[in-house]
Amino acid sequence: MRLGNRRRAPVWLMIAAGLALFLTVYEGYRLIMPFVARDPLYHEVNFGQRVIDDWQYEGENEEGYLLFYNPINGDRAMLPPQSRLFGADGKWVVIEHADAASLTYAEPLEAAPWYVYFLLLAAFGVGAWWAVKRARVVRGKRMRIRSSRSRGSVAPAAGRHARRRFKPRRGPRPS
Repeated sequence: MRLGNRRRAPVWLMIAAGLALFLTVYEGYRLIMPFVARDPLYHEVNFGQRVIDDWQYEGENEEGYLLFYNPINGDRAMLPPQSRLFGADGKWVVIEHADAASLTYAEPLEAAPWYVYFLLLAAFGVGAWWAVKRARVVRGKRMRIRSSRSRGSVAPAAGRHARRRFKPRRGPRPS
């Protein structure tokens, strides 16, 4: 028993709704848990913890300068408050936020583990495959053609009528 001609929402509408849902959940999580780093390259350290190799974060001085200390060789580094990069021992990090007790920094993109690149590549591949497959399906529905398997490979005889190329539309015409 058919209840009627049901139609799915357009693909662009489903994508827009999914994106809106994702952004709503993401921003809601950020409001509930504001101090949790969502980026896998972000790190947060407290006073005396290591940032790069043996370099430790030593907080801020009275003028707001960021202090770093290497206990192995006794070196000290001081950065201005507006500084966004800290480099030591041939490595560097991007400073996202700093106060007297903690430092939030991000490692460069090259420091990401191999599986992050693999997952990104797989996501792009699956998305492209789905888009191509979906475009073929939509084009076939729009044209309403029969598959080549159902027609057969024999040419129609002169006395018989050739099969119609397009399927007739089922149901009432849209208004």
